This record gives sequence, structure tokens and C-alpha cells, in this order.
Amino acid sequence: METKQLEYFCAVVEQGTVSGAAKVLNMTQPPVSYQMKMLEEELQVQLFFRGMKRITLTEAGKVLYARAVSILKMLDITKREVLKASQSATIHIGITPSTVPMMSEYIESFSKKHPEIHFDIHEGSTFNLKEQLENHVVDITTLRTPITLNGCATKQLIKEKLVAMVSEEYYCRKNCPYISLKELSGEHLILSHRYRNYMISTFEAAGLTCDIYYECEDARTAMTIAEKGIGVAILPKSMSDLDNKLRVYEISDADLTTEILLVWRDEYLATEVNNFIEEIGYDVD
Repeated sequence: METKQLEYFCAVVEQGTVSGAAKVLNMTQPPVSYQMKMLEEELQVQLFFRGMKRITLTEAGKVLYARAVSILKMLDITKREVLKASQSATIHIGITPSTVPMMSEYIESFSKKHPEIHFDIHEGSTFNLKEQLENHVVDITTLRTPITLNGCATKQLIKEKLVAMVSEEYYCRKNCPYISLKELSGEHLILSHRYRNYMISTFEAAGLTCDIYYECEDARTAMTIAEKGIGVAILPKSMSDLDNKLRVYEISDADLTTEILLVWRDEYLATEVNNFIEEIGYDVD
């Protein structure tokens, strides 16, 4: 069984036809069909039910597909790790949008002491960067809580309040910078996916329900939706510095907070990554 056979097999499964697989593989149909035949003969099992329009998998085919996806993913990760190892002193770091200013200062300070070390910066949402960390695409990243982490070490960088941000057209209480949970329970809420369970449990603890009207991954998207006067965005207080179109209200009767964490895999780290973590004020040892 060869890697290319697994690649062809996955393409056939995902496209539903041999002709469709050949198209995405930039090949003609006969070589793909031949490789599928060879694969079945080698394994001595039938992998497909060949219908008039689309193929379907046998039980054996389903097992092979699940394994093939895992094998090809691991091969891709291995290739990236080997490539990273060949690159001289490069730190692959993930940064969420709201932490760019803070992390830029750390990078600037570190670069002055270690000008020979390069940075490969990945920007994205907390969930995207968590996946990149787990898949060894980045060495270290900033993430926002709440989030579930396994096999990782962390350092808290900032802890801040969650606040209500809303357009003046949608909601305006002059001369009062506060809003209560009860008042919020009657409004359309806009928030990041990771705050969903946190917000629901907070309202339930107060004997209230909440209307989560719009969910997204990026806080900037939540702000944009709030600007349209659709509802009230629940966001970290620091995000208010990025938008002067929204009014900010502190939530008066709930201690809602979020943390920015510096996160890395709890395993062997390259010397330059260790040094960068120590620059931020955390002793890895």
C-alpha cells in the first residue's frame, strides 16, 4: 500500500466518483481506477459499491478511509516538522487579533537581544490557533479563555472584564455606564462561540435566560454586527479601543472575565522558544 494510493482513495471517497477524483488530482481517469483496483487486490477486500452516479463505501472501505485520513494528516505534520527543523532559529508564533499590540512589544524586546532569531507569525481566532498548536504548525500562541486545553503549559498574560458593547441606535442609557444581567436578558446577544456556555451558566445562576442571537469566532465580527444595531455584543473590555462607534457598558451584577494565555505544548521545546517564553517572564524549568 503506497501513499499515493491512499491519496487517490481519499479523493475518490470525497468526490464520490473516480472521474471527480481524477479531476481534482489533475489526472486522467484510467490511472485512478487502476490504483483503486490494485488497492482492493492487495487488501483482498471490496472497498466500494459502484453505483450509477456515486460510489459508496463498504464497511472495509469506511475503516480504510478513517485510517487513510489519519495517516495522510500525520505525514503532512511530519513534513512540516522536518521543514521547520531545517529552518535556522525560527519561532512559529500564533497571535489572536486583540493581542497583536501586546505581543508586538514582546517580539520587539526579544529581537533586540536575539537579532539572529526570526519569527513566523500566524494570526487567527482562538480556535484556529489552538488547532495549529495541536498540529505542530505553531510552537507557541496566545489564546483567550474559556477554552479547553490538553497537554499544554500556559502563562496568564492578562485578565480583563467582559463588557456590553452596543450601537447608540439600538440601546442608549445616558449618564449611566452600567447594565444589569436582567436588562441584558431581554436583549439580542452577540458573542464569540467560546463564551456561549459561560454566558448561559451565568444567566442561569441568576435565575435568568438569555437570547444568544448571533455567534461567531472573531470578536471583530461581533463588533461589526453590533454596529448594525442588531443586538448587544459581549466582548473583552480592551476591544473597545478598536471601535469608537459603540457605547460600552460594564455589567453591574456579574463578574464576567476572560484571560489571555500564552500557550505551548507541554513537551520538548527548541532553545529559542524557551528563551522567548522566559523573556515574557515565565521560567519553563
